[in-house]
Amino acid sequence: MYKFKPMKPVTPDFFNTANLIVTTVMEANCGPEKFMETLSGDTVWTEWAPSLKAVEWTSEKPFAKGATRTVYLVGNHAVKEDFFIWEENKRIAFYVVESTMNGVESFAEDYVLDELGNNRTRLTWTVAMQLTGIGKFFTPFARIGMSFVFSRWLNSYRKILES
Repeated sequence: MYKFKPMKPVTPDFFNTANLIVTTVMEANCGPEKFMETLSGDTVWTEWAPSLKAVEWTSEKPFAKGATRTVYLVGNHAVKEDFFIWEENKRIAFYVVESTMNGVESFAEDYVLDELGNNRTRLTWTVAMQLTGIGKFFTPFARIGMSFVFSRWLNSYRKILES
């Protein structure tokens, strides 16, 4: 059984003010519709982001602003998410409402899609966290590690999108 604790909600400003912000960019040979199809799915996430064990949407389709889901992570952790931005084929963002993790006050992710033409799209993915306690002192190291890992994950995601 998971023991959830509330996390602080965020606004779009959080993607510029959190004490740990990692932005990763990837381009793929597909339209933004393909990105939205996979981002609103439940199995593709676990294929390109190996720390996700399962994704369970807790709101009805079609998804829009206010959609919710629970994500189960490695290490017996889980998060409950609220999508506070949903602009079809352009941008989605969520923040974590409740979590089983310690040392994180707020957590959010932002996915911005830019159509480049010729069936090509750029994804700009930003992960923002407000770390607390001793963890905030390791922010520079976490940023480097997360940048490396997220680049690899997006390479896997690109292969899925282009297959």
